[in-house]
Formats: sequence, structure tokens, C-alpha cells
Amino acid sequence: MSAFEELGMCPEIIQAIEEDGWLLPTPVQAEAVPLILGGGDVCAAAETGSGKTGAFGLPCLQIVHEALRNKALTSFKKGGGSGSAGVEVKLSIDDKDAFVLVSEDGTEAKSDDNRRWSGIRGSADVLRGKYMYEVEITTQDSLCRLGWATQFAMLELGKDDKSFGYGGTGKKSWNGTFEDYGGPFGFEDVIGCLLDRSEGTHTVSYYKNGKPLGEAFKLPPAMTHTGLRPGICGKKFEVKCNFTNLKHPVAGYTPLGQLDASHTSAGLSGATGVQGRAKRPPLCVILEPTRDLAEQTYKCMTHFGKYLDAPPVRVGLFVGGVEEKKQLELLEYGVDVVVGTLSKVMEHVSRQRLDLSALRFLVLDEADDLMKNDDRKQIPTIKRRAEAGAPGGERKRLQTLFFSATLHGPEVRQAIESLCDKPTWVDLKGRPSIPDTVHFVRYAIDPRRPLPLLKSASKTSTPPALSRPQTDGVHARDDTRPQQTTPEAFSENIKFQKPQALVLIADALRMETCLVFCRTNLDCDNLEKYLNQLGGGRGFSGKAETGKENPYSCVVLAGMRQQEERRRNLEHFKSGDVRFLICTDVAARGLDIKELPFLMMMTLPDDPDQFFHRVGRVGRADRMGLAVSLSASEKEKVWYHKCPNRGRGCENTRLVEQGGCTIWYDEPGYLKAIEERVGKQIPVMDPLDLSVEGVLSPSSGQPGQGKGEEGAGVRERSRRTSAGGGAGAGGTQPGVAGKAGAMVMYGKAREDAGMKETLAHLKSLSPAVQKLLELEAAAQTQFAKAAAGQWAN
Repeated sequence: MSAFEELGMCPEIIQAIEEDGWLLPTPVQAEAVPLILGGGDVCAAAETGSGKTGAFGLPCLQIVHEALRNKALTSFKKGGGSGSAGVEVKLSIDDKDAFVLVSEDGTEAKSDDNRRWSGIRGSADVLRGKYMYEVEITTQDSLCRLGWATQFAMLELGKDDKSFGYGGTGKKSWNGTFEDYGGPFGFEDVIGCLLDRSEGTHTVSYYKNGKPLGEAFKLPPAMTHTGLRPGICGKKFEVKCNFTNLKHPVAGYTPLGQLDASHTSAGLSGATGVQGRAKRPPLCVILEPTRDLAEQTYKCMTHFGKYLDAPPVRVGLFVGGVEEKKQLELLEYGVDVVVGTLSKVMEHVSRQRLDLSALRFLVLDEADDLMKNDDRKQIPTIKRRAEAGAPGGERKRLQTLFFSATLHGPEVRQAIESLCDKPTWVDLKGRPSIPDTVHFVRYAIDPRRPLPLLKSASKTSTPPALSRPQTDGVHARDDTRPQQTTPEAFSENIKFQKPQALVLIADALRMETCLVFCRTNLDCDNLEKYLNQLGGGRGFSGKAETGKENPYSCVVLAGMRQQEERRRNLEHFKSGDVRFLICTDVAARGLDIKELPFLMMMTLPDDPDQFFHRVGRVGRADRMGLAVSLSASEKEKVWYHKCPNRGRGCENTRLVEQGGCTIWYDEPGYLKAIEERVGKQIPVMDPLDLSVEGVLSPSSGQPGQGKGEEGAGVRERSRRTSAGGGAGAGGTQPGVAGKAGAMVMYGKAREDAGMKETLAHLKSLSPAVQKLLELEAAAQTQFAKAAAGQWAN
């Protein structure tokens, strides 16, 4: 029994998550899933990257699917199904291997390939009832295997746990296990394939030329609600299927060609109703603070439920910034799980497009951010409408779930009190901390002195030609010449040094993939221009071929970009087409990028909680990550727009208290506040070789002087030669840093202590095993000589 099965999850969902390597639930999943399945309101606070989406998504999907199934079965019992209407069954041209040919009427199949197993399945599945079909072997030397399989099984029957086969060699097979059964069969034999899915039975058996061979398989309990289709596979075979006119019918079994629609997955799905909105209103609404996070959660829910059928669960995405046509079609067709931003969901509710009468779940993800939304006062409207029920129906209870990294703010507390009924708290957050899978360090920027890294990089054979980056224009009217020692001059120098430091650190540590946080949309735009300038002056224009377009290829994920551009940029970054993803806090909230190795902060956030959200982008799913912050020792003057146009065309560089749109950003003070929350000082990188005791060794951090490792295989960073920007430094391994004398590969799973012990034990046994191998070889040689009469004295 898997760990998720012990939590009460169904096999179809477990299959989907195990494909992603989810073998054990995270602490928040282990605590929250049983509580949600139990029907109570839950408020869960856990670290960023701890699996919160799975904690609410998995149980919500399961309960929604169970509700849909129960509704469908009830419809059939009341005569609301398809009745006795039959379903056409034939061999499917869309569900076969390329080497299998199918006749026009879908009853005959053949394959001339005698080297590999090729297979085909039928066009309909069976969920209930007792059905059979026959297969005639029509050529000599056919080697085939016959039986039943799920839609997602391998086409080679019996090789996995989703299909059942009986082969011509007299073996039955399931999950790669072959056992003697029924004797061999071949040319001119007629094999009956029987499936009994009556209440409490669920068996597969076979007949050969009208004679029973006995029960071959009992279906595992996990497949009770999974449809099975007829399946055939073989090497160089030719067969004919009888779905209607059986040569050897069996009493009590219906020919598969007379399959009742109500006994199929498709028929059961149809029983839930799709005509009119009232027949398929949503059962679950998941609210997200941003469009990007809503799209990410939508993809997760779709993936979690991809094996749920009979009926399938429909998940819909509802966000702004995209064409509404598809959303309206979803609402008209019917949707079971709504994932969207609060503003867009409420827009559909207010226009009476989204029917909440059947709603069972209301999930507030990243609840602390949702409570900062201007539309947060509309959330109780969802609860009122849902609990009112359908017209004339009795009032029902809505199960409400709050999930976030932090749930202790006054706004969130007030919302929980008003929306939840005696909620159970799952507070795994505790004292804020950096996950142990993240190495967090900072590089100190001292605007009173030149950037030390520039001096170090100039000693390399290919020094980066770093120009002065474009700034935000705050000091356009100030005297910031190098000889000046005013706060304004220091502030301007910070703006110059930080982008240069980012490039030099990224090159020195061979950061092939890095997420970069900037404070504002303008800062994102300026950094994008600077990196493009270093990479040859051309911005990323879409994937042209494998690899990155230039040494400093980048895309931006910020609030001022169109939704389609943001989605496209995120996909390019995840696919490895660009090196840097530049983003703001709001745009990147909750982003889950698998195996992200590096993160850099251009500026520390003014809110310590936001710091933990940033750091949580790396070190997820037990993968190691390195987070580097560029922190200045002096205050920086930055934009803080209070004007009506929110900064568009604004040039008022006076301070806010003077009626302007700027403030002095106290990064040293924010650093102190963050360290107080963390409970320790954040390690500082050496200004020249970037080393940090216990984290980064000088050999891995020193620009241009790393020796690398034999066979390390540094990936090519650019498809072009470095144009106007240099190709970076040295030959160190990409993403490798020393930790306490060991090697850490950022973006990869951290080394398991038990595995280390095992490997050490195996290494100690290696000499003895080698000696045994030599003795065995000598003994075999002596035996061979003796057998040949050449025994040596």
C-alpha cells in the first residue's frame, strides 16, 4: 500500500502523482488531506514549496469525482441514463501501434512485424455488466496475446498492472508476470475473452473453441471504477474479432457489440448532464491572487486528475487578460472545478454566468495575498450564494479551505472567522526559516568603493565588457559624479553596481538557469535591456533552435506585461530556452519551477514575509538551491509613486513627504529585520572569490580560476559567440559548490545520508567481491578444462 493510499487517496490520482515521483506525502499533505476528506474546514500554514497545492488539490479532486460518479449512478437508477441503447464497438484506429493495420469495418487487425510486439485496443470500455468477445486466429505462425486493458495501459497486454492477457504460448500475463494457463492456441482457434463486472465479482476468464479455461484474473480493487477495453497484441499476427455474432456464446454473457451505453465510461459521463448550466455547475472554486499562479494551479489540477474517468473531472481556468470566448464556452458546457483570480470569478458570478448553487469547496490559496486584494470583500458573497443552494433546495454547508505560507495577519484571521466553521489548523510554519535545501548568501554592495568583482574579473583571459547599466532616472537632476560622497551619489552607484555584480556572480558560479527578483516593473525592464545589451543587443525573440540564444538571454515576468506574453516567457524559461527569468514579487508569487538551481535578489524586500516567499522558489521538492541577494550598505533612493497615473510619465523626484514620488529605501534596515526573523546572520560572500565558509569554496566561486572536474560536461551557454559581452568566466562545474568538503549539485536532489552509508559499505566490500569474482572465474576455467580432458596438474 502506497503512502498516499493510506491517506485515503484513490488509485487514479495516485497513479498521476507517482509519475512525477511523489512517493511520500509532505508534512502539510499528510496532515491536511485526511482532514479535508473528512469534511471539515481547514486552515493550513506551511513553508513555500511544501506541497500546499497537492494538499488541497488532491482531496478536492477526489471528492468532486466521487460526487459526479454518484450523481451519474443515481441518474441511471432513476432511468436517467441511456437505457438499453447500444454502443458501437470496433477496433480503434486511434488507439494502436503504427505497425498494426485495421480493416474498414474495425473487426480485423494484422501486423507483419515479427520483431516487436504491436497492439491495438477497442473503441469502448466496460464498467459494469458481463460481456465477451471472440478472436479468431486467421493465419499460421501468428503469435498474439488477447484480453482486456484500460485506456492508459501499454498496448502490449500484460506488461503493466493496467492490462490482462492470455497468449498463444499458453501463458497468462499481468504486470509483467507470466504464468501457465489454458494451453497454447494458434491457427483457426477461436478464443472467447470474458469480463464479469457484476456487483462484487470483477473477473477475467477465457474460452477456447467453446471450452472454458477457468478464471484467469481477479481485478484488483483499485480498478473497480476503471473501464476495460478489448485488447490484442502480437508479433506477425492476423486476427478477426467477433463483437456481435459469436461462434461460441456463453450463457449469461452479452456480446460486446451489444454493449449498453450505461455500462461504459462515456455513458456514465453523459449521465451527469451537459445541457444547460444548471446540470453541471462547479463543485469547487479555487481562488488565486495572480493570473500566473492561477494558471499554474490549473495545470496541477488537470495533471492530478488526468486518470479520473467515468466521468472525467472538468477543470476550467478563469483569469483576465485573455479572450473570454473560451471561458464562456466552458461555462456553457459545464465545469466541475473553477480555478481563477478573484476579480474574474466574481465578474462571472455577478453576470450570472457562474452558478454556485452546487458548490461544495471554496479554496483560498495564498490567502494572505488574497486578503490584500481590493475585491476581497466579495468573497463572502460566494459563501452566501453557495450555502443558499439551488432554488427550492435545502441550505447546505460549504467546506472552506485557507492555504498560505502565512495565515496570522489580522485580515486573514478576520476572514477565517467569518468564512470558516470551527476550522482545524495545520500550522507547520512555526518560526520563519530558510529550508535546509536552500543555501542563502548575500553579496555586499559598498557604493563608497569600486565593485571588487570588476577588479577580479579583469585578471581573467576574457574579462566581461560590462558597460554602465541604465538606471531608473531617480537621480537625473542630481550631481552623482564619482568624486561626490553624497547620499545621492552613493544611491546612483548602487544602481550601477548591482546589475554588474549580478552578471559577474552568475558567470563565476556558472548559473545556466537563474530566477532574478527586482523591486519594480521598471527595474525589470532596465535589467532586461542591460542583459540584452551584454548579449549582443538583441532581445529574446522566441525559440529558434536548441539552446540559449545568447550568453545573457532573458525574459520578464512582471505585472505590466500581457498575460499571453507572461505565460510564453515562463514556458521558455522552464524549457531552458533562456538563462534568466526577471520578475517582480507579485508576478512570481507561488511559481513552481522544477529543479530551479539559482535565485538572485537585486534588492532585499521591505517585508520579511516576502523574503521567505522569494527564497521558497528554490529548494523545492527536496532539490538543492542557492539564493544570492545583492544587499547595499547604504540607503537607495527609489520610486514610490503616489501620483494618479501610477508613475506613467512621472518625473517628480522629490520625496513623498515633500509631495513627490520617491523614498529612501533602507536596505540595511530591512536586512537587519530579515535576519531577526531568520534567527541568524545571513552569510556574506567574499568580495573577490565569492567563497562562503561551509557553502561556497573559493575554487567554485572564484571568477575565471576554477579547475573544474574531469567529465563535468559544462553545458554550452550560447548558440552564438559572445558578442559585446564576454562569455563569462572559467571552467568550474555548472551549479556546483563545496559544502563542508562535499559537492552539492544545485537543482538536483540532495544526497541522502542513508544512501551515503550504503555506498560507503559497498565500497568497503568491493575488494572482497572482486577477489570472489576472480576465484569464480578460475574455478570455471578449471572445470571447462576438466570437461575437455585437459586437466592441468
